[in-house]
Amino acid sequence: MKNITLLTLLMSTLMMLNQSATATPKSGTVFKDWVAVCQTIPNTKQQHCHIQQTSSDRKTKKPVLHTLVGKLAAGKKQLVAIFVVPKLIGSKTKLRLAFSPKAYIDFPIESCDKKRKECYGGLPLEKDILKAFKKSKVAVFSYKQGKKTIAAPVSMMGISAGLNAIK
Repeated sequence: MKNITLLTLLMSTLMMLNQSATATPKSGTVFKDWVAVCQTIPNTKQQHCHIQQTSSDRKTKKPVLHTLVGKLAAGKKQLVAIFVVPKLIGSKTKLRLAFSPKAYIDFPIESCDKKRKECYGGLPLEKDILKAFKKSKVAVFSYKQGKKTIAAPVSMMGISAGLNAIK
């Protein structure tokens, strides 16, 4: 009788672990420097999740960059990184994400929202780029504003765990 009770308890535990391993994370779940954000898609019961982090100015503590990584829509396979600059900058401004002085990606601003006073740039995380995200500890996001270069660190600590959780 004791063995059956122990076996039942073990089976229940394994079933719970299996369910939690395939479940989406709760909003607010932290993966080192990334946090999960999940929302229910309107008119469905499906969850759409991404991970994000905010970089702030060291002196003013004001946000200078919001980085979001996930899929643009549920069911899509391609991961993307969206960079939100919380100020209006020129639409022709080139954005750069650097993993080292020799390993960087330049990409354009996709759009700016004058009402929210922010601009957006996106980057599909193809195989090589995703590999760089997972291998790096930090990347530097930058752009030029006049003659001044604005730079913000993007920590990659916890990105693998975060991406695995939102699958």
